[in-house]
Amino acid sequence: MKVVGTYLTAQLATAQMKKQKSKGGSIVLIASITSYTVLPHHRMSAYGATKGAVKVLSESLAVELAPHQIRTNSISPGFIDTEMTQQVRKQNPEMDLIMVKTPPLQRIGTCDDLVGAIIYLLSDASSYTTGTDIAITGGLHVGRIGT
Repeated sequence: MKVVGTYLTAQLATAQMKKQKSKGGSIVLIASITSYTVLPHHRMSAYGATKGAVKVLSESLAVELAPHQIRTNSISPGFIDTEMTQQVRKQNPEMDLIMVKTPPLQRIGTCDDLVGAIIYLLSDASSYTTGTDIAITGGLHVGRIGT
């Protein structure tokens, strides 16, 4: 399951941060819009369950690692133009229209759309932020235009 690899990676990162005896650190996990809502035309229950688990894992680690000054947060992307979504759209062309028209911002996101939130969460600008999830969805998590 995807969440086991995420958990083990977070453990390794935590061990390294503790070993460095620095002022703590920051971990950012990648969850998904599917941790907020079921999307129309998707048959991805196992994916949604694991991404929901990643979101809760981030929250749990935020509490567990706080005494070590290690912050843990997550981001939950919506439809992002990646190899995975390109394959989905290639196999099912109607998904291309859904991924572009369903978010209120009327476009599919790019990896560049995620960068700002990740930089914030990894920087000292978020020194009092832990256990938070940032939904980067073009508004998909709060309202859908077409279904």
